Amino acid sequence: MSSKSRVIFSDRYKMTHIKKFLLIVLGLSLILIGLIGAVLPILNGTLFLLVGIILLSFESTRVEKVVLSFVERNEVVKKWYRKLDQLLRKLFNK
Repeated sequence: MSSKSRVIFSDRYKMTHIKKFLLIVLGLSLILIGLIGAVLPILNGTLFLLVGIILLSFESTRVEKVVLSFVERNEVVKKWYRKLDQLLRKLFNK
């Protein structure tokens, strides 16, 4: 393996970790905004919570299992989850 290919591999490796870190930070930030929105009448916290949880489920299988078990029990959430999941997977190439 040449040194140039090692550098490219190393850069890709760093980018995947940076992307994963940013996705987790964004997901947690949206969940925090959603929790604030649940208390304040100005914000609609439900949408922020749902988007944040979906983003976290991209990186954590444990979160994904919990979300899917909840989604299966609630028809309204299932409809929104499917739409948001498809949109976010397109945006984040997941």
